[in-house]
Amino acid sequence: MMDSYFSVLLIVGITTLLASFLPIVLKRFKISFTLPVLILGGLFYYINVPLPWPDPTWEIDLTLHFSEMVVIISLMVAGLKIGLNYSWREWLNPLRLLGITMPLFMAVVFIVSYYILGFSGELALLLAAVLAPTDPALASEIQLNKKQSVSSKNLGAQYNLTAEAGLNDGLAFPFIYLAILWSKSDGLNSEVWLEWLSYYVLFKIVVGVIIGMVIGFLYSYFTTRLSEGNTHKIHLAFVALSLTLISYGLAEVLNAYGFLSVFFAGLFAHYHQQKKNIEHAGHPSLSFISNIEKFLIVFWMLFFGGSIIAGIMNFVTIEIVLFSLCLVLIVRPILGYISLYGSKLNKRHKMVISFFGIKGIGSVFYLTYAIKHGEFSNTDQLFSIVALVILISILLHGLTAKRSMRAVNEEKEADSF
Repeated sequence: MMDSYFSVLLIVGITTLLASFLPIVLKRFKISFTLPVLILGGLFYYINVPLPWPDPTWEIDLTLHFSEMVVIISLMVAGLKIGLNYSWREWLNPLRLLGITMPLFMAVVFIVSYYILGFSGELALLLAAVLAPTDPALASEIQLNKKQSVSSKNLGAQYNLTAEAGLNDGLAFPFIYLAILWSKSDGLNSEVWLEWLSYYVLFKIVVGVIIGMVIGFLYSYFTTRLSEGNTHKIHLAFVALSLTLISYGLAEVLNAYGFLSVFFAGLFAHYHQQKKNIEHAGHPSLSFISNIEKFLIVFWMLFFGGSIIAGIMNFVTIEIVLFSLCLVLIVRPILGYISLYGSKLNKRHKMVISFFGIKGIGSVFYLTYAIKHGEFSNTDQLFSIVALVILISILLHGLTAKRSMRAVNEEKEADSF
């Protein structure tokens, strides 16, 4: 037991050190740091490194809480970068992706899963909801890379992808709950629909948003009041992490959507500083929580690589492979482009935003959450499908993201409305 413990410490140290130097090595090749870590995870599993590997599917509780932590930290990072620097008109494009792309994507997944793959209604709905959101964690390399300001802000692909990822994780949750309710009942009767609309849609979304806004607002208010001569005493490195845990914990205690609370807390954390044009006081440190995000992503990728070798995709069929490829290569890009029709974004920005609907850690959280709280049967194939879609997304987007972002950033940023 003790030898295994020290072995794990050694592996953690080697892996984090390697991840620290990877950006330097990979800069020449213009690929994501997640790809080498993914391969390393597969190698570690193959040589039987003593880590808690999947066997072959993920252990529900461990996976649930680990993926949950990665997602909420990524959402706080996204919220802090965006802040309140964008007008309602500039939010229209992300809202197009949420209001058009996401529901149409879910409809496609449901129809194919139900009528072609032969899944039950609740499993088809669950798969649609699980795969719907883009991932705020694995998509970090194509999102905003610093805190924005009113005078100098990104209005193109990076902003739109960050805003989409920040909101759609929380907005996919109602459909996860609808699938859970369906799994526990004989069908979606009027009573189930009423409960879902009133509580799981209206109440949990509204309360979640309000909690996040209030926490962010209160933080910005008190730090502004304390800023005169006292700012240096505030340990800003810990603030972003504290706001993440407080907003998420309070929202979940009050049965609201914590994902939305975290994102909105990040948006409103700069409220008073921005209104009073205070650039130096009370801003939560992005560097500290961003490094925590990267640290957690490294180990998530490590275990994901191990799960691939462990056989998590053993339940994949030829039909599922074609289905998964189509989702990443055809369905998301086409639906994303359709939703941006009529916007003033140029063609290249539209194509990049549409193409980079990255699937990742959020999907794993939703799937494990639903399995834990619902009454689904025959879920092994869902694990395989989700793992395959994530793998395709990681490989495809990991090889193209840096090149695409570089090409887009070399252009003059187009207006996003």
